[in-house]
Amino acid sequence: MRKLALLLAAIAFLPVSLAAQDASAPGLPGIVTAGLESYRSAGPDAAMRAWLRGSPIEGSSEAGAQAHQLYSAQHIYGNYRGFEPIGVKSFPPGTRAVYLVLDYDTGPLFARFLLYRSGAAWIVTSLAFNTDPDQVLPADMQ
Repeated sequence: MRKLALLLAAIAFLPVSLAAQDASAPGLPGIVTAGLESYRSAGPDAAMRAWLRGSPIEGSSEAGAQAHQLYSAQHIYGNYRGFEPIGVKSFPPGTRAVYLVLDYDTGPLFARFLLYRSGAAWIVTSLAFNTDPDQVLPADMQ
């Protein structure tokens, strides 16, 4: 019985530990983590605004389709709880692909952010979310 109580206590604190992980994601560009924090606190629209500020795809149909993916994930899987980095690939000059898994109450959503360094800041030039990892992750990360 005591083991069960300890297990339940550990599970109760799981979202807190995931939230702490979000705040300290070394190696990820700040624009990615800022959008994830906006997602946690204010939802998909706030996240998309944070990710796409100054982006060439801001306000595009691609951006709208990806926002819909975030809403769909919440509908299917429940609340967004945190994320885990999968990998980062750098492509010179100043281009980077960031791969993550977003954790929800009952399932994962896979994410890819393509970023370009414009002066001192990173901008998102493309992003993709999908429940199927084959749709967003390169073969060597599956």
